[in-house]
Parts: sequence; C-alpha cells; structure tokens
Amino acid sequence: MGCGASNNNVVKTPTRDATVATALTTKMTNANVSYITTGILFHLKFIFDICLLSSFVHLVPTTNATKILIASHTTQQKISERLRQGLLDQGLSCYLLNENTPQSLNTRAKIIQWCDVFIIVISRLYQRTSFCLEALNYAKDIHKPIISVLAETTFRPYGALGAISASAIRSIVLNNETSFKHAVSEITNSARNEMTNKINDNHTISRLPQESSTCTVLICTTDDGNIVGQLVYESLTATQSSIIIENLSKPNAACSVAKCTVFVPILTPQLEQTTLSRVAFEQARLLYKPIIPVIAIKKWRPEGWLGLIITGRVFFRIFDQETAYKPFYDSNRITDLRVAIEIACQPVPSETEREEIEKNALQKELDECKSKLSTWPPKRKSRVIDSMKARQPVRIQLQEPHADSYFDHTHHSIARMTFRAPPAIVDQYGLPKRQPLDCMISYQWNKQDFVREIYEDFHMRNVQAWFDIWGAMQGSTNDAMATGVECAKVMLVFLSKEYIESTNCQLEFRYAVQRGKAFVILRTEPNIIIQQWMLEAIEGFPQYDVYSYNVLEQPINGVPMIDVIVQAVRSLAQAQPADPVDDCSADIFELRSLLDDARDALSAQTGVERYKICTRCGQQYDDYSKDGCKKHSAYFLGGGGGLLEDQWVCCRQQTADSPGCIPCEHIDQPRVFVEDSNYGTSTWKPA
Repeated sequence: MGCGASNNNVVKTPTRDATVATALTTKMTNANVSYITTGILFHLKFIFDICLLSSFVHLVPTTNATKILIASHTTQQKISERLRQGLLDQGLSCYLLNENTPQSLNTRAKIIQWCDVFIIVISRLYQRTSFCLEALNYAKDIHKPIISVLAETTFRPYGALGAISASAIRSIVLNNETSFKHAVSEITNSARNEMTNKINDNHTISRLPQESSTCTVLICTTDDGNIVGQLVYESLTATQSSIIIENLSKPNAACSVAKCTVFVPILTPQLEQTTLSRVAFEQARLLYKPIIPVIAIKKWRPEGWLGLIITGRVFFRIFDQETAYKPFYDSNRITDLRVAIEIACQPVPSETEREEIEKNALQKELDECKSKLSTWPPKRKSRVIDSMKARQPVRIQLQEPHADSYFDHTHHSIARMTFRAPPAIVDQYGLPKRQPLDCMISYQWNKQDFVREIYEDFHMRNVQAWFDIWGAMQGSTNDAMATGVECAKVMLVFLSKEYIESTNCQLEFRYAVQRGKAFVILRTEPNIIIQQWMLEAIEGFPQYDVYSYNVLEQPINGVPMIDVIVQAVRSLAQAQPADPVDDCSADIFELRSLLDDARDALSAQTGVERYKICTRCGQQYDDYSKDGCKKHSAYFLGGGGGLLEDQWVCCRQQTADSPGCIPCEHIDQPRVFVEDSNYGTSTWKPA
C-alpha cells in the first residue's frame, strides 16, 4: 500500500456513572432515535463538557510533569482507574479518555495533544467502537508515543488497532495482580523518557442552530471553500435529487446535519475556526452520519479538533476545477468522490444485525453437534493468546531460476475499463472482506508509477495482489492498510530511503512482522540503510535490486527477473498458513470456540480424523474450511526440448507441480499429471 513523522499536581479525572453512560450510548446508537430526543441528548452533553473542559483546563499542571492519557472503552474503566491510581502514586499526571468522556471534539483533541504518552487499554469493544479508534488514529497521526496494554488474554487486535499497537513503544499484558504492578513500573519508566508539552484550551461549546431542511447529501462550507463546495454540488446534481449546500460563515447560519443522510464538509482554515462548523461535526458524530471530507486548500491539513475528525479517514483533495477533473489514471477525483458519496448513501446494516445472522447459523451447527455427541458440553481448550509474541512466517528454499528455451517478457498496461483493478478488500460498507491475497504491495507514494507497472505484470500472471491506487480504500485508511496486511500471504516491499523514513510505511512493515508475513524485497535504489529489526525480519527471504523497470526484463539464467519475482511470491504464498482474524464480539467468539471444540469432540468420538492434508498444496484443512487452495486455470505447455520454455500458459510458471493461480477448495484425492499427446500439453486430474 502507498504510505504517504514529576510532581504531585495531578489532573483530577471526572468519572461517570456506568449505567448513565450505557443508557446514553444505547440512545446514541439507536438508528430510529427521534429528532427531539437526539436534540435533548446533544445539548445535555454540552453542559457536561463545559464542566469537564473547565475542570481540565484549571487542573492541568503548569510544570514539566510527564502527562499520561489512558484511553479505554468504558467496560475497561476499572482497569483504567487502577492504572491511573498507580501512575498518580508515582508522581505522574494522568487523565482518562473513553468513548463517552469527554464528548466535545475540541476537548478530546486538546487532551490528546496535551499528553506526553498515550496509553491504550486494548479490548474487543475498543476495537469495535469508532470513537475509541478515532482517538487512537489521531494520537498516531500527531506522533504521540503509544503504550499498549492488553486487557483480554483471548483477543489479538487487528485492523488499525492491531497495526498501531504493533508499533507501540511498549506492550504489556494484564493477566494477574503482579502484571498490574509491572505495568505501572514499565509505563512510568517509559513515560519519564518522553518530552512534555503544554496545553491551553480556552474554547467553549456552542449550541447548533438547527435548519429544518431534509436532504440526502449535505455539503457544508465557509466562504473560503465556497467555490469547491459549488463544484461538488454541481457534480452530484445528475445522480442525487436531494442535495443542500450551506455556508456556515454567513450571518444567522444554520445547519441541516440532523436531517441529512451523508455529511460532506469542505475543509478550509476558516471552517476549522468556525464554532458552528465544530458543533455540526459533533452532531454528525453523535448521530453516526457518514462523513466524507473534502480538503479545498493546497498545502494545508487541519489540526486540532478537525484533525481528530479526519484522522484515518479517506478524504479528497479538490482545490478547483482543474484538480477536480484532472485525469488520475483512468478516473478523476470528482468521480471518485461521487462514487464514495453514492456508497455512503446506501443503508448500512448494524453490527448487531450482521452478528445476529452469524449467531443463528452458529447456534444451528451447535445444535447439530449436540445431537450427535454423547456428552455435552465438549471438553474446552484454552484460547489464551500470547499477544506479545509475533507470529512466525514459513521460510523455504527457493529453486534457482533456469530456462533452456525462449522465455521472453512482454509488458501489458492495464486500464480500468479493460482489466480488473486491484481487488477491493472492503465491501460497500467499508467492512473487511477477508479474501486471501497472494501478496500486498507495500511502497512509498513516490514510487506509485513504478509499482503500477509491476502490478500490471503480476495481474497478467494471475497473481492476486493488492495495493491502493484506484480508490479501493473505503472508510479508515489505517484499517484498509491493516486489512491488506492481514489478507496477504506475502508482503512485496518496494524498499527506498523514503520508505525507511515514512512513519506510515514503518507502521505497515511492523504490522506485517507482527502478523508473521513472508517478505519479498525489491530495493529500488542503492545505499539504503536498513534498521536492524527490519534486517532480522527479512533475513532468509528473497531480495532483488530493481532500480528501474528495465531491470525486470533482464534474464537470470534465462528467466526474466519479473518471472523470478512472481514465482518467489507464489512459492512463499503457498507455504504460509492461514492468518485467522478474531473480528467478532465476545459472544460470537465464544460460540465459534464452542463449535470448534464440539467438532474436535465429534472427531474423537467417531474415530475419524478431523484434519486432512491437501494433495494439491500440502496445507492442513478440514471439511468445515475447504477454501484457501489454488489450481491452474489452463494447461501446461511442453515436455522439454521445445522452442518455447515449458510453462503453464495461465501464469508462466515453469514446473508441472508449481502452485496454482486461481482460488479453489482443498482436496484429498490422489492426482495424476495427464499428457495430451495430440497437442503436446498436460494437465492435472483432478485439477
């Protein structure tokens, strides 16, 4: 993916009654909440945050005390309070942040800016709560040192949370009383090494003047973004019948955000300074409106509360007519924006609705197992995860490239209208598809043209590769990056000096190491200084010097380098085990675990081995998870001694038993390599 750097004066942490917080959250997440109820809740929160902001401003130490912010979900509040008290006893300043407190965007942003160290208490519900992840993404974007505290021993974080926590300066597991004391000591030692910053928050919270208009798409702007706002408005009129544009810098301005489906803010310095704009954003978040930001000013990026909102989001840079319609490969920015808005207008099933479907399916399978087993429940396995330990990739010995006959390389260019773009790794709702990939391409943005050329060659050889270039990153950019890493068997890294210096590239690389991915390294320039931890991660994996595209056409023992690289990716991908992602609630996780144990018990009771070895790829599988294998889609040409090099015509691999190139199910039947003497071709039976 493309990667675009002590004293006793303490903050008194206000706490909220858990039942009140739960009730408020329940009302906030109800899609059918009435407009009146929402308005009451929205304005009640203003009163709460005014008190909170006032106490925060007056109690922040003015000395150089090390300042700690502990971010957690409210379900982990007791853990956060214990950590906070332990840190206070060490003379550190400490504040707590969760999805409910504080609610003011300005206050949340200022608190994150204020801290010297950002501590995240990792849990399933933190992973699944957008306001929690928003705070973490912002802390990462403004380069706060992050310490991860794992509060659930059966959960391994994934997505943006997994990627960012993999790059934490310290990771700590809480599993007993001793670990709490160790956590306080480790956090204290790490925090005291960090620099301190000051905070001065004089902002107040204002009431949102409500507009009565109902619309599908609401475009909000201020005077300095009005031209871009009109461009966006005009581009949508052909496909959207209900669009409103509102200028929030006008006298007596009002906002229709409560009655829109999608909120499209035009981001400018004036909008960032307009109080009404901030309050409009706060209500959009409160109502869970899809937000699609457009940055309208060159060489400017919002900070503070507006930076908190857009961090990790996909946003669009449109400055004028030229940038709106300038061709970007085979699309343009205004077209991609329109597509994103159309997707956001579609109804999104709630997380509860989606999980209810899986829960019913799991329960049906459990009932079937229960009817067959002599005892219930089955013997349970421990599922405690060592989250501190990185998964390990499988390293293999690659064959030396060799070709005896003609095996030349021809480059093909891809356009969106004639070939498939990189496959989307999220669905129309921005949710991960979890479809397996041969490789993810990791690169620094300045290498994009070079990367595209190589992707085209991979595509022509039926390699399932992914990188973001054509807008496949819906929703959070950090989540999309992490999903790409999770789905890929191999990381194809375009290494450059800029890659080494890029914070986002480092985040991507570290997460790949944490998840145990195999690597193929392409050095795109000489004299790259690589850190020791990166050298250790890529040790034993193939590395190639590819300073220009022309190098890829040059043969190594008769085989073009591009084919050598492709065959390395395929061979490594086939050798890697599955990388399961625990992307579910605690209830679903328990049902999945119970079903897995029940299937083990059935195998033991019947004496039939549950797991088999695939005769095609050699991986272990069972009858409940047959996906993940690959077969060849065409025939094998040659048998030695011909004018052309022996190869599979579908993917140019040179050996009969080479890895397949299209997805299929695992099999355990014996296979036979059958030759057709009439054509001089061969195939496997079964394929």
